[in-house]
Amino acid sequence: MLPRVLLLCLALLTTWWCLFHGIPNDDDNVRCGPDGCVPSSPSWTPTRRNGYFLHITDAHMDENYVASASVGSACHRKPRPEDKERMKRVGYLGAPGKRCDAPVELTRQTLQWIAREWKDKLDFVIWTGDNSRHDWDRKDLRNRQQVLQLNKIAADMMTDVFGDTDITVIPCLGNNDVYPHNRPVDHDSIYNFYQQIWNKWIPPSQRPVFQKGGYFATDTASYRVLSLNSMYFLKRNKRVNNCRKSGPARDHLLWLEQELQRARDDNAQVVIIGHVPPSPRDYRKTCFREYLRIASAYKDIITSQHYGHLNMDHFLLYDADHLDVIQEYDMQPKQHMIANSPIRINRNIERYVDWLRDLYLAMGLEENTPASRIYQNMAAQTKDNVDDDYDDILDSLVAIQVSPSVLPVYYPSIRIYRYNASASAPTPTLLGYDQYYANITRWELRHPGEPLEYAIEYTTESDYGLKDLSPRSLFKLAKHMIEEDDAMWNQYTRNMFVRTQNETFPGYDEDDDDDDDDIEDGED
Repeated sequence: MLPRVLLLCLALLTTWWCLFHGIPNDDDNVRCGPDGCVPSSPSWTPTRRNGYFLHITDAHMDENYVASASVGSACHRKPRPEDKERMKRVGYLGAPGKRCDAPVELTRQTLQWIAREWKDKLDFVIWTGDNSRHDWDRKDLRNRQQVLQLNKIAADMMTDVFGDTDITVIPCLGNNDVYPHNRPVDHDSIYNFYQQIWNKWIPPSQRPVFQKGGYFATDTASYRVLSLNSMYFLKRNKRVNNCRKSGPARDHLLWLEQELQRARDDNAQVVIIGHVPPSPRDYRKTCFREYLRIASAYKDIITSQHYGHLNMDHFLLYDADHLDVIQEYDMQPKQHMIANSPIRINRNIERYVDWLRDLYLAMGLEENTPASRIYQNMAAQTKDNVDDDYDDILDSLVAIQVSPSVLPVYYPSIRIYRYNASASAPTPTLLGYDQYYANITRWELRHPGEPLEYAIEYTTESDYGLKDLSPRSLFKLAKHMIEEDDAMWNQYTRNMFVRTQNETFPGYDEDDDDDDDDIEDGED
């Protein structure tokens, strides 16, 4: 009799464990910066019901980076002995906010952390370019060989981490991964080189496509991923025509539409990745409009779109049917010193935040559109009634997610997405992500010589209240922040800059990371 009782107790205990193990618990999520005991676990325990993928972007590695170098040398040379006392010198893992690229060691330690914490859980990796350094040091300008060599180093490191697994790595070209930057001039040579170092990740059937244009499609267990070459759409690329004339830019968009139609025919859900996100600042007008037309036309099969390049953590929303309301912000990057903050970067961030806020505010508010009528009369409607009208509002909505960089323009960052991978789900749903960061300034002071640890900065579930990352949900979040919740908007803008601009954008968190850190100075 006793063994039966024990077996029953064991069965009940096992049932309890299966029911509760892995259920998210925000109370258990220790959300502090990487000092002392650093939390590196996700806000939700990985389960077989869900799939996971990594977004990593903009490492901007620099083999010439020198620890303790001066900022004025782009972190390439140590100061003269007589200048050491008055000149700021940089750390071993990077220089947040400085006009410097990142040491190779930062990318290596970032990937080592990913290997320790996530290698056994990830399904695939999206890797959106810009592995090579900028030309910030006029005494040491980059050349073609250096650009390609840095990308070879990056590919070797990715292979070291993921090469012995079934994890699919999907790379794309960044504007600093070719020489000269922004425009691949020697197509055959450049694309042959990248096909060789990315050979494991480009399907054989896609290699002729990649050799022609530097883009390709590949399948993961749950998604078809389209890796785009955004350089064909850039205003700065003077070697290509606009997207109405015959040429590589138009060919690329034709390929994109054909691949999306093929995915629709195959009942596949699509994830689109690229480097430079669509915007009126960076894209030629014809390319910007045509890209959004295509993305809107295939919104039923596009799960999400992921880009890098801007270093800032945010999302873009466009109404493909009403693009005239989108205002352009300043085309020329500026070095701008924010009042009361010593960080120097390459664009006026306050101006960009204002532009982004106006972009959200303008969504669907054109005169005599269904959205404008709804919001003009919102006070007389219930929330449920407004929600019922979203299907009409969102018919032409395009959402672009922009991930912050490993390069510490702010703090190094990576992102882990979670999606519903259950066999019972008709289509995989992108549920949310955890944003990780590393305060490398504090880490080097408090943990010298120890392997770098990343910590959770925020989660879309707990910080933004999002149940998923559909364009509909992002639209509702933007409206809520702009029209109803200033505190959440402050929180969002502080997250944009990975907790380094808390004085510029006051907000929510008493555990500010820039209160006691020395962050100074920081082309896409």
